Amino acid sequence: MNKKIFRYEKQKRCTCTLYMTESCNLNCVYCYEHIKGSKIMPVNIAQQGIKSTFERAVEENIKYVEILFHGGEPFMAFQRIKEICEWLWKQTWPVKYICYATTNGTLIHGEIKKWLLENKDRFVVGLSLDGTREMHNRNRSGSYDKIDIDFFKDNWPDQGVKMTPSPGTLHSLAKGVIHIHELGFKRNNCTFASGVSWDKDEFGRIVNYKRILQEQLMELAVYYLQHPDILPVDMLNIKFISVAAGINSMKDKLCGAGTIMRCWTPDGQCLPCHLFYEVSKEKGEKLGYINLSSPKDLSDKRCKGCILETICPTCYGGNYITFGDVTKRDTYTCVITKIRALAGSWMIGQMLENPDKYKAMEGMNDEELAMTAKGVIMTQEFLEETEFITELQNG
Repeated sequence: MNKKIFRYEKQKRCTCTLYMTESCNLNCVYCYEHIKGSKIMPVNIAQQGIKSTFERAVEENIKYVEILFHGGEPFMAFQRIKEICEWLWKQTWPVKYICYATTNGTLIHGEIKKWLLENKDRFVVGLSLDGTREMHNRNRSGSYDKIDIDFFKDNWPDQGVKMTPSPGTLHSLAKGVIHIHELGFKRNNCTFASGVSWDKDEFGRIVNYKRILQEQLMELAVYYLQHPDILPVDMLNIKFISVAAGINSMKDKLCGAGTIMRCWTPDGQCLPCHLFYEVSKEKGEKLGYINLSSPKDLSDKRCKGCILETICPTCYGGNYITFGDVTKRDTYTCVITKIRALAGSWMIGQMLENPDKYKAMEGMNDEELAMTAKGVIMTQEFLEETEFITELQNG
């Protein structure tokens, strides 16, 4: 009997990231862009990156290309985005594709809004929204009321938002996630920033992030158990089937940097992802080749024996920015992942008692449900045997 291999859906596509501009009109508390400049992506470099991506898609039999316009705030370079798209849309390409951008939303008015509305079926926009008005304003330069939130919800209802908690807003995490659900967004890609010191806020005040995160995630878990038709955020809706499958069964990494994703920069570099450009700017030099193709070679030695490595969202670019080493993982991310796994395994365990009831279990067959249950049990036993639960209880 052949051993089943579990793969991530990301493997079906490849992403061409175009680093459109170094400029941004906000100053978010967790921003990794320490050097903001004025460079804008030249048209010829964008064209080169796009052509190269389609050539690769054909060579590797990839059926779908995502062209991601990134920044800074990408719409600071709106006219250049428009110019590139108008060239792109006049060409014939060998595989399906979509244009995409994540934005802080503050510039999406007037001409930009009109253009996006006219092209909403071929240019998808995701909004960065950090929870409630108070949370968002604390994180993102008081910009909540500068955003036409309904414009994003009404035109790209399946896209959802990108929410980033900070140490200063962690105490409102559950409230913020629920707020986004109540706004009507179907998805909330809520992820924790890498390279942030979670034990203090932006003012240097001490934050007991372990206790606060436990409380907030359990509050959210109860909310999802009481609202079975709502799909939980991924920070709780963990794929425990991956834990059950084991690290040797996972052939793909959680992050697509350098494999499904490549980033073209204004100075003509092709990097694994946009984060590596921040290191290039700080060093004032172009970076050499960075191999991210082999997951087994990217494992932190400190993670040896950890069954949660298959669900740990390490950020290779963030590791490189913080430590100068793609394999050296953020220790805060390690602790946060274990707390997430603890709360998530409890929630999923409850849902498995009546799987037909919950959106999170939708589409799972009996084998997948059984593997998920196995992963939940393995996770809880691991956290107990390694005394992580005891450490949390003792503060």
